[in-house]
Amino acid sequence: MPRDSENVLPFRQSDAPAAPPHNIEAEQALIGILMMKPEQIAPVTQIVRPEHFYFADHQEVFAVIEGLAAAGSTPTPISVKGYLPRPNIGDRPAIAYLTACTGELLSWDAVSYAQVVRDLASRRALLAIAEDLSGKAHTSAPGTLAQAIIDETEQALLDVRAVVPQAHLAGQSAPEASAWMLNRIAQLRSGMMGSTSISTGLHELDRVTNGGFQRGQLWLLAGRPGMGKTVVMTTLSRLAAKTAGVLVYQCEVTRDQQIARYLADLSYVHNRPLPFGKIMAGVEIDDEEAWRIEQAAASFDKLHLRLECEPGVTVAQIAFGVKAEKRRLAKVGVRLGVVFVDYLKFIKVSDRYQGQRVLEIGEISGSLKQLAKSEDICIVLLAQLNRGVEKQEREDRRPTPADLRDSGELEQDADAVLLLFREAVYVERKLKASPTPELADRFTKVQHRLELILGKNRSGPPCTLNLWCDVAHSSIAQTTRGGT
Repeated sequence: MPRDSENVLPFRQSDAPAAPPHNIEAEQALIGILMMKPEQIAPVTQIVRPEHFYFADHQEVFAVIEGLAAAGSTPTPISVKGYLPRPNIGDRPAIAYLTACTGELLSWDAVSYAQVVRDLASRRALLAIAEDLSGKAHTSAPGTLAQAIIDETEQALLDVRAVVPQAHLAGQSAPEASAWMLNRIAQLRSGMMGSTSISTGLHELDRVTNGGFQRGQLWLLAGRPGMGKTVVMTTLSRLAAKTAGVLVYQCEVTRDQQIARYLADLSYVHNRPLPFGKIMAGVEIDDEEAWRIEQAAASFDKLHLRLECEPGVTVAQIAFGVKAEKRRLAKVGVRLGVVFVDYLKFIKVSDRYQGQRVLEIGEISGSLKQLAKSEDICIVLLAQLNRGVEKQEREDRRPTPADLRDSGELEQDADAVLLLFREAVYVERKLKASPTPELADRFTKVQHRLELILGKNRSGPPCTLNLWCDVAHSSIAQTTRGGT
């Protein structure tokens, strides 16, 4: 730190009572180190931007340093001074001030100073949000709901959250990247590092996706009504929760229905399954069924699963929920792995693209993709397919990614697109309209058949998996289930 830092710049802001949080010495030290050690500019720019500095002069200096480095020039005090808009900084010549900043420093660690600058900038942003919230709470026009103010505040908090760069997102040079990858492979082969993927519980799906749910990815699970989206989500979330933390946002069905689905899945016995509707009703259950439900509940208790059943959520609420669940699970030594959202229609969006559904969908899918990457989790978003699948002239009703409803952004942002197809849905419709022995026989053959079509798969080849399902009893499996 410069010895004469107190005399370098007589900023009036620092003398003002209740001045916003700032640290002039940290800002001076940071720009001083960057002029002396330009190799530290790259990691620092991952943490702070010019606007994170409290003093306008420091914002301008940092921007010039950043620009010179990007152009391949060395940002010395002399070169920086030539690009500043004014000859003076405060009441001193710019060259004298910049030289003073490169004087005797207590530390050469620019990243530490950058973290201080960024943290104080976040604190100032928090104060601004608090003042804005207070103003809105006092003066918002009649008809403005408190929930709307909360939603805006949550989004603002999310936007200014000070995030220390995470290891899985850090930039690397080519030599650093290859060394890191070779070390990772060696650790995986030796067993010193566990798999970074989360098993889906279906060995064929794990095989074609290179291990299952991949951290940092956005998966889409899509189908027409009646194809079993919620059933598949129920089983996959249950199976994933055996080995990793799972957070489920169930926005479509009620809490009692979703929990009943879990218990129906866990209590499944071949030829004696319990319909989730019967579990939900709870009045016509005999002693043996009650015992099975209790055993299923005991198994459910062991899962690392949290269920949220709000009728609608924002992306900001999902992000805050993810962070809160990560903290909760960390206390018991568990890592959050997968977040399920059922389903896209019930995610509330900002007013930015109000009425423009394609742009709204793009905002949702893009935000969820970034959330998956930043929080190192896999997000599975349930979505609807458009009505084109149902057209009479369409001979093959098996869906493709082009059938995703509302926006091509979904297919673009997704790392995996899982499309559901049950032939039994269409055979049953024909059977009800005109019963024939051939249709009845066909329905018997395909009643429990579920095709899981991987229309997009960044971790492997597109393919189709044939699964067993029992929609009425909320269960899917690799093969026919013969017991619990």
